[in-house]
Amino acid sequence: MMNWKLISILSILVLSSCLKEDEKLPPHNPGDTNIVTISIGFPYENQVFYDCETNQILSSNSKFDWDLAFESEGNHIKLNIANAMFASNEGNVDFNSVNSTANAVWLWDNANGNLDSLALNDWINTQNVYSNNVYIIDRSYDNDGVHLGYYKVQFLSVNANSFTFKYAKLDGSEANEYTIVKNANSNFTYFSFKNGGKTVNIEPNKEIWDLEFTNLQHYFSNLPLPFVLTQCISNRYQNVKVAEGNDGNFANITLPDTINFQFTSYQDEIGHDWKIRNSQDNSFEIDPNKYFIVQTKIGYFYKIRFIDFYNEFGIKGYPKFEIQKL
Repeated sequence: MMNWKLISILSILVLSSCLKEDEKLPPHNPGDTNIVTISIGFPYENQVFYDCETNQILSSNSKFDWDLAFESEGNHIKLNIANAMFASNEGNVDFNSVNSTANAVWLWDNANGNLDSLALNDWINTQNVYSNNVYIIDRSYDNDGVHLGYYKVQFLSVNANSFTFKYAKLDGSEANEYTIVKNANSNFTYFSFKNGGKTVNIEPNKEIWDLEFTNLQHYFSNLPLPFVLTQCISNRYQNVKVAEGNDGNFANITLPDTINFQFTSYQDEIGHDWKIRNSQDNSFEIDPNKYFIVQTKIGYFYKIRFIDFYNEFGIKGYPKFEIQKL
């Protein structure tokens, strides 16, 4: 006679085994390692936007293409510190009375991207009351060392759709009142004083880029003014975060290791010091121990290690890095 109890037990064991096998998750496979070269060029003119997830360079523009960046979802205004721009707050004075830089006290934006640390922040307070301050904008120099001029600016109003401001050269020429319409697809909407003043397209869609390669001012505590350096910054305004490693263990980092890193939203966490400058001949070497983990806007993790700063012709300004999705 068949032992139905034994058969039932065996059937349950076989079924349980099958279910456990079916419930197993597939193993996590990291992505391929890609080598990317960014053409900032020398003397470091280009600003290049890059997307980790598609491994694509999305756009490139000259750092001389814009002067001011207006927050698309707020009231903050940024200087173009890629071109070492400064601003001086001349106070609540008559616009026409500002015609000299003799008493200027120069301010600059913090390179970390914090919107509470901008040179032009006090044009409006937290109650949306306008200060009517007049600012002098120092547009800095071009690649040939020619000064690009000073402008005086007074920001008049802001709403959900636009900013309105007036500007002129210090001698009163090129006077204009301008309304810049916010571009909701970008973190900022960009303006150039060139050719009488105009809105310019710079940043790609805010939701599709992670990193920007650019010149950027960096403040050293032993210097009176910030110094322009070639850097890599992250899209902090879309929640891109970065962590740094300094142990030379890049090759062995896997996805579970990311829990051990401290991520920050500072846009200059990657910054400039992945390269080491030789002060004798102004050449650069790559720090072999430094690498970075980037958490993208949709939550994926990528590890990045820089491997060169020169192109095949020995010209600096061409950061090369390897990147792998964890």
